[in-house]
Amino acid sequence: EKAVDPKTRLLLYKMVNAGMLETITGCISTGKESVVFHAYGGGSTTEDKVIPPECAIKVFKTTLNEFKNRDKYIKDDYRFKDRFSKLNPRKIIRMWAEKEMHNLTRMQSAGIPCPQVVILKKHVLVMSFIGQDQVPAPKLKDVTLSSEDMKKAYCQILNMMQQLYKECNLVHADLSEYNMLWHDGKVWLIDVSQSVEPTHPHGLEFLFRDCRNVSQFFQKAGVAEALNERELFNAVSGLNITADNEVDFQAEIEALEKMNEDHVQNHGKKLSMFSSDGDPPIFDE
Repeated sequence: EKAVDPKTRLLLYKMVNAGMLETITGCISTGKESVVFHAYGGGSTTEDKVIPPECAIKVFKTTLNEFKNRDKYIKDDYRFKDRFSKLNPRKIIRMWAEKEMHNLTRMQSAGIPCPQVVILKKHVLVMSFIGQDQVPAPKLKDVTLSSEDMKKAYCQILNMMQQLYKECNLVHADLSEYNMLWHDGKVWLIDVSQSVEPTHPHGLEFLFRDCRNVSQFFQKAGVAEALNERELFNAVSGLNITADNEVDFQAEIEALEKMNEDHVQNHGKKLSMFSSDGDPPIFDE
């Protein structure tokens, strides 16, 4: 595993030695930018946190080529902007892990089903495991659901996207049937290291892409209630863009983003158009 270089191995050994983890059983998944391992939690607690019986350990790969094309998610995310320009590769990867942790913590607070953060050490994020007895919960793309459950999954995702946007002030930015898991009769969201705030210079484009993925998946699955991507975008964002074709719709999205960006250039702060109806304020972290 390229992800497990000697430094990473040492980090993992320390977690086992400290009693935080009992054993690391093996690799659950290998993605472009991370490798995920399953582990059994040890008995010890860390800073008032109870270690879940089963954990997922996400190790962000420290070879940087995979991260080059992910620059756009983080360098314009003003929460991390100041720290981006001068960083060495290892620090940038550590920042991805930190971003995932922050985003999961916001989602957790809003009650969105997602992995619970246990601890972050450098580029290694320990979370609760979604699944049972070392078997990860299936991705939505791999699970066969009754039409009733599929409809339930759709309603839940619509609700989660709205919560993510309105309560967490986040856009997933990589939402599809590949990173939604089906477990305990409900959908869980994973992989949020690239999630951004709606005021990110491409935040609304990312949201539109998420909406397209979700719409297409559920329409193909035969969910009659599934909104099309434009309706879904409006339902999630509350922006009510009226264009009736995709080209004009996307043009309006880009115009909104540009308006926000110009405002930032001129006034150094985000425009409040996104939080007009009692949405949470836009935090500076």
